[in-house]
Amino acid sequence: GGLIQVTIRSMAPESSHKDPVSRKLPGSMTVGSLKRMCQQLYGLDVTKQRLFCRLVGETDVWDAEPMADDLKPMSHYVTSEESEVLMQEGDEEKDEDKEARLKESLEAEEKDEDK
Repeated sequence: GGLIQVTIRSMAPESSHKDPVSRKLPGSMTVGSLKRMCQQLYGLDVTKQRLFCRLVGETDVWDAEPMADDLKPMSHYVTSEESEVLMQEGDEEKDEDKEARLKESLEAEEKDEDK
């Protein structure tokens, strides 16, 4: 378990001007709970949220990993003691398309055939 220092940053159009919020959170907290917290912080409905995590100091946004499974603990995605969570706004219907597109662009960069 242990606590993870998480900096939540909104990339959603309506709240991207808001300051990032730093919290120490238990690694066992689920992605779903994190989304509820983001909803309270930034007012973006849980169903519209797309969360990504990346290491602090990582400047390449494509290195962010989608936190796709609401039921998984944060520690499944966040591997370091300090991490940034990027909250993006997404369309619920278009979820698969978005993830496929993200995967494709990631794979194009990595030239990695591993699905």
